[in-house]
Order: sequence, then C-alpha cells, then structure tokens
Amino acid sequence: MMTSKNSFGYLLQDFGLVILLFCLFAGSMIVSYSEKSMMFEAVIMLLGTFFVILFSGFKLFSLSLILAGIEVTFYTAYRLYLFLSYDVEIPLYSYLWIIIPIISAAAMYLFVSGTHRLELENDILRNQVEELVVLDPLTKLYNLRSLYNDLNVLTAYAERNQMSLSLMIIVLKYEAELKSILSRQNYELVIQRLAELVVDTVRVEDKTYSIDKKGSLAVILTCGKEGSEIAMRRIRSRISNREAFHGITDASIKIEVKMASLEYNKEVYENNMILFKQRVENELQYDV
Repeated sequence: MMTSKNSFGYLLQDFGLVILLFCLFAGSMIVSYSEKSMMFEAVIMLLGTFFVILFSGFKLFSLSLILAGIEVTFYTAYRLYLFLSYDVEIPLYSYLWIIIPIISAAAMYLFVSGTHRLELENDILRNQVEELVVLDPLTKLYNLRSLYNDLNVLTAYAERNQMSLSLMIIVLKYEAELKSILSRQNYELVIQRLAELVVDTVRVEDKTYSIDKKGSLAVILTCGKEGSEIAMRRIRSRISNREAFHGITDASIKIEVKMASLEYNKEVYENNMILFKQRVENELQYDV
C-alpha cells in the first residue's frame, strides 16, 4: 500500500515537472517569435510567470495563484483595451499567456508537493529510527531513553522486594573549556575514557548510561545513600588518578567531574522518573 502511494507521488511529481518545463518552453518560444512591437509585453509576461513559479517553489501556493490571477487579469484587460479602442488584432499566441501562468503555478505545486511529501516521510522514518535507538554511538552505553525505561522497571522491582535503589549522575566540570582546548577527536576520547572508568569502577550489577552529548553519565545503583557515597568516592579517586586520561593528548590534562546521588523514594517521586532525575541534577550544584 505504501509502495503504491509512493509510486503515485513520484508520478505526480514527474508530471508536474514535465508540464512546468513545457510551459517555460512555450513562453520562451513566444518571446523568440514575437514581433518587435510585442516583444516587450511577451518578456514582461515571461518574467511574471517566473515570479509565479518562484512563489510556488517556496510553497507560497496561495500567493502564487493570486499573482498568476493578477498577471492574467491585467494582460487580458490590456489586450481587450487595445482591441476595443484601437482595433488592434489579438494574436493567437496571446491566448497562451492567459493559461501559462496558472498552469505553471499548478505544475510547480505538483512538483514541490511531491518533494514535500517525501521530506515528511523521511522525517517520520528518521524519528521512528531514533525512537528505536537505545545505545549512544560514542560510548556504546545505553542512552537517556533506556535510562527512563529501566528506572520504571527497577524501581517497581525494588519496591516489591524492599530493596534500595539510587541514581547517580556524573557530569564533566569545565566542559566548555575542554571543548575549546581539545580537538573534537580528543574531546570524544575523553568522553569515552570517562565512560570506561565509571563502568570499570561500579559493581557489575550497577548499570551505566550516557545521557547527553556532553559526556554526562548516569548510574543506577542497587544500594542506598551510604553505598552510593562509597561508589562516588571510588569513582572520583579513579578519575583523579594521573594516569586516568594519559595518552589522549601530548600535554597532560586534568579532568574533573561533579557528582550527585539520591535514593529513590516512592512517596516523593510517585514513579515520576523525570522528576527523580531532575532532583539528582539539582544536587550537582552542591558538589563544588
């Protein structure tokens, strides 16, 4: 069904393009074979048709049709005036100028609408693909969407089994300064190394996520406040090691992070994982 619709859309688009080219060819031929006395009006009509096509190409279809109507009306009035007042015969090709602007606007509309339909379909497909992606391409860790999904599942599991569950968030300090002094490749290496250090430091049962493009990480910890504080001290000690980011650049660099953690409380967050994450992020301001 989708294939037949796409085929019909392509057919309309091609038909519109053929008609548009034919109208431009006809207008050009009229200008070429017009007598010198009628050359000026033919050029004016062709230029007017170009503007009609231009507006239609920018998807201003109503304005394009209005402009085509005005052009045809003025030309018709002008030709009738010459015929009735001065008995100037109306050439046969003048009748073409009555239909060329309107047909050109319609043909351009068909061509552009077909392209616009394809753009919309591509946007829909792109959004669908993004919704299916759960891994961050740089760190190979699960992303923010996966974090929210897992929090919903794990908090429910923790409640049923009366277990403690905490969320830790780690962000780079001086992220803008790092971007300014490091190349893009080296900055990405810093993000990758930070993710590796955190994954290697936390317990196997704890899960690490990459939650933005700035290198920020989130870790779901199966422990309470005391356990999460121990985990944060271990991570900070591992990151502050002089060899932690060795080899990324020729010059030595010092990477610092801000960390915060909160234990999940059903009565406070009421299964609202976005609020839970925001509260943890608010705690980052106290880590100076």
